[in-house]
Amino acid sequence: MICRTAADALAAGMADDCDHGIDPTECPTCRLTPSELSSLAVLYRHLATTDAAAPAPRVA
Repeated sequence: MICRTAADALAAGMADDCDHGIDPTECPTCRLTPSELSSLAVLYRHLATTDAAAPAPRVA
C-alpha cells in the first residue's frame, strides 16, 4: 500500500493488530494520547491543505 495522505498512513498503521493482539485503538498501552494526536496534527497540517488531485512530487 502506498500512503499518499496522512489519513492513508494512519489507516495503514491502524489496520493491523498491535503487539498485544488487540485493536490498537482499544489497547491502553498502544493507543495514541490526545497530546500525541495534537503533535501529529501539527506535523501533517501541510498535507491537509494541499490539493489532493495534484501529483505527488518525484523522489530523486
